Amino acid sequence: MLKFAKYFFIVFLITTILPLVLMFAWNNSQMEKFHNIMMKNGLNIVYNKMDHTIKNNLKAQEGDVLRKTYFMNKQNYTLEKIKKILPEYNVQIINDSIKDSEIPYSYYERINSDLYMVTMLPYNGRGNVKVSQKVDFVQLHPTGPFNLEITFDNGGKYKYLSADNIEFLKKKKNDKFLNFADKIFKLSSEHKYQKTLKIKNNNNKPIAAITLSIEDKTPRGKIDNILTGLIILIVGIISSFVIGLIIKKLFVVPIMALSAASAQIKRGNFAFRLNTDTRIELIQSLYNSFNDMAQNLDTKEKLRESFISNLTHDLRTPLVSQAQSLGFISEKFKEIGLQNEYELAESLAKNNEHLLKMVNLILESYSFDSSKLKLKREQVDLYEIIEDCHEKLRPLLSEKKIDFINNIYKGGTKIEADLFQLTRVFINLLSNAIENTNEGNYIKVGAKFEDKNVYITIEDNGNGIAPEDLKVIFDRYYSGKSLERKLGSGFGLSVCQNLISMHGGEITVESELNKFTRFTIRLPIGA
Repeated sequence: MLKFAKYFFIVFLITTILPLVLMFAWNNSQMEKFHNIMMKNGLNIVYNKMDHTIKNNLKAQEGDVLRKTYFMNKQNYTLEKIKKILPEYNVQIINDSIKDSEIPYSYYERINSDLYMVTMLPYNGRGNVKVSQKVDFVQLHPTGPFNLEITFDNGGKYKYLSADNIEFLKKKKNDKFLNFADKIFKLSSEHKYQKTLKIKNNNNKPIAAITLSIEDKTPRGKIDNILTGLIILIVGIISSFVIGLIIKKLFVVPIMALSAASAQIKRGNFAFRLNTDTRIELIQSLYNSFNDMAQNLDTKEKLRESFISNLTHDLRTPLVSQAQSLGFISEKFKEIGLQNEYELAESLAKNNEHLLKMVNLILESYSFDSSKLKLKREQVDLYEIIEDCHEKLRPLLSEKKIDFINNIYKGGTKIEADLFQLTRVFINLLSNAIENTNEGNYIKVGAKFEDKNVYITIEDNGNGIAPEDLKVIFDRYYSGKSLERKLGSGFGLSVCQNLISMHGGEITVESELNKFTRFTIRLPIGA
C-alpha cells in the first residue's frame, strides 16, 4: 500500500484539495478584481468631476465679477466703489499695467498655505483691479468615501478625511473584536487608490497639488463565512480520502503495474507476466490481453533470433571462403598483369568484405549480452584510439573526399576504459558518419574534461537525422523511418549504447536535417 502512497497523494490533491483551493482562490480573486475595478472607476469619475469643478469655479468667479461690475463707469470707479459692489471678495489695486487684450483673466494663486482664485480687471488705464477669493476645500470635498489632501509648493499640507472613513476608524478604535479579527484574518484590505491633480498659477507653474484617494477599508469576509469554508474543506478532505482509496484500488495500482510491465517489455524482457488474480473484471481482461501480447512477442522474438542466427551463420561460412578465394584470384591477376581483371576482383573482395561485416554485426548484435560481457579496463589514450580508427577508415574517407579532423589533445586524454570495446563504439559511429556525409564535407572529433568526466563529440555536416528518428535511434530494431539518413542495420547504435552504459557513461545525439549530426559520449575518467 505504501508503495503507491505518493501517487495516491497526487490523486488526492488533484481530486479534492486543489479544486477547493482553486475555487476559493478564484472566487476571492474575481471579487477582489471586481471590487478594485469599481473603486478605480469611482475614483476616476470623482477625479474628472473635481478637475471640471476647479476649472469651472474659476470661470464662475470671473463671470460673477464681470456681471457685477458691468454697469460701472470704468473711467470713474474707485477702490471703495468696487469693494462695495464686491463685498465677498478681496479687492486690491495693482499699479502694474497689463495690456487690455490680456484682461480680464483669471488664475489660481497661493498665498502662504492658502489657495485663492484671482480675477484681474483694468483700472482707469493706470493699473489693474485684483479680485480674489479663498478656495474652500471643505466644500470642494466630493461626496463619498474619498480623502482629500492638498499640498503646496512651500511644504504646506492639509488633509480632509471622508465621513465614511472617519466612522470606520472610530468603530475600529472602539471595537476590540474588529481589531483582533483584522489582525488574525486580515479582514480589512490595505489597498489605496489615488490620483493627483495639479493646480497652476498665471505663469503656468504648479503651486498646489490636490490628491484624491480612497482607502479600501471594506471588510472582505466574516467569521461565519470562514467557518463555513473550513467545514466544507474538512468534509471535502474526508470524502476525497474515501474516493482516493477507491480510485487507487481501481485505477492507480493497476495502471502502475501495467506501466512497470510495459517497461519490462520495452527492455526486451518478453517473459514478464502480470498477475491476473483480481476481482475487477475490466482489469483482469486488460491483464490477460497484455500477457497474451507478451507471450506472442516472446514467441516471435525467439523465432526471429533463431532465424537470423541460423541465416547469418549459414551466410558467414561461404562469405569467409569467398573472401579467401577472391584474395587469391586478385593476387594472380596482379602477377600476370591483368589490371582490369585485378581491379574487378578487388572490387568484388571489398563488397564481400562489407557484406561479411554486416553479417558479423547482425550475428554479434543478437548474441550480445551485457550481463556476460566483462570489461578489461586499462589506461587508454583517446587521441590514439581516434587516430587508429582514422587509419582503419582512411580508404572510405579518401573515396568520398571527406575531411577528418581530430581535435583531441595528443597525450593528455587518458581514461580508464576497455580499449577493444571503446574502439568498436568509435568505429561504428564514425562509419555511420562517413555513410551519411556527402563528398567534400567534414567529420570532426573533439573532447573536453569536466567534473571528473570526459565528453567526446563526433560531428558531421551530412544528411542529419529526422526528428521522429531521434527519439528511438538507440532502439535495438529501429533503423529509421525517414530516408534522410541511413542508420545501418539498427543494431550498431544499440550495442554502442550498451557498451557506453557498461563503462558508467551515456551517449546522446543532436541533429538537424541537412545541417549536422553530433553524438556526445560522456565517460568517467577513472575506473
